Amino acid sequence: MSSCGTQEPTTASKEALPEITVNGVIIEEQALANELQYHEGSQFEQVVQQAGQTLVIRQLLIDQANKKGFDATGDNEENAVQELLAQEVSYDDPSDETCLRYFEQNREKFATMPLMEVDHILLAAAKDDHEGRDAAKNNAKVIISQLKQEINNGEPSTFAALAKEYSACPSKETGGSLGQISKGQTVPEFERQLMNMPVGLGDKPLESRYGFHVVNINRKIEGKPLDYDMVRDKVRGYLIHRASHLAIQAYIQSLVEQAEITGVEVKFSDENVYI
Repeated sequence: MSSCGTQEPTTASKEALPEITVNGVIIEEQALANELQYHEGSQFEQVVQQAGQTLVIRQLLIDQANKKGFDATGDNEENAVQELLAQEVSYDDPSDETCLRYFEQNREKFATMPLMEVDHILLAAAKDDHEGRDAAKNNAKVIISQLKQEINNGEPSTFAALAKEYSACPSKETGGSLGQISKGQTVPEFERQLMNMPVGLGDKPLESRYGFHVVNINRKIEGKPLDYDMVRDKVRGYLIHRASHLAIQAYIQSLVEQAEITGVEVKFSDENVYI
């Protein structure tokens, strides 16, 4: 979460970079090195794969834009690619029946956001500090055990005092209070676990990129289902975006299949379309 630190961008090591070509055109090594910073992965090879694939797709689109008469040089590159896609890619807008059917099949996606009042204690450790993370996890378990014993004995909670002593988050100054939290206000891996917790002290530490969290939920207001009329435009917008995304992916895949590419394997997923 932003108040407890920021995620550091992935940095590439000095390992050798592959030579990548697209239809005989060499992707400059410096361009690949620059692209690496925008991709994340636990392995250097994975980051290189992602960065190389992005540059290959970009090169294919630029080449195709130039072939179709769009000027994809210099600062006009992005506009030319967008003009190419607008001309070459088509898809059907979703019907009212399709929108309603999607809503009925995915009602859980259309509700007000849950609201939670949360206190936490962050036992901090860097992502790559394995010993430090083990120690942080164990310390968090000890704190949870102490707090549980207080609850079982009917004693006043020392959560605020423990937060003040041990937490690495600025919220330690307010007893570990994060205030009211809704979706999108914490880092995803922490949020996923938090939203599934019941009210009260968590039985186990929650892990995030920052370390391990002892969490107590003081209050939780579940999201309320929304009527179709309230989300009709949102459903249509999502389905249009999905149809556009899939059509663009299919178009790019056709370019890949016709191209001669060396140095990287182009794999498609829902996240990697270059637009």
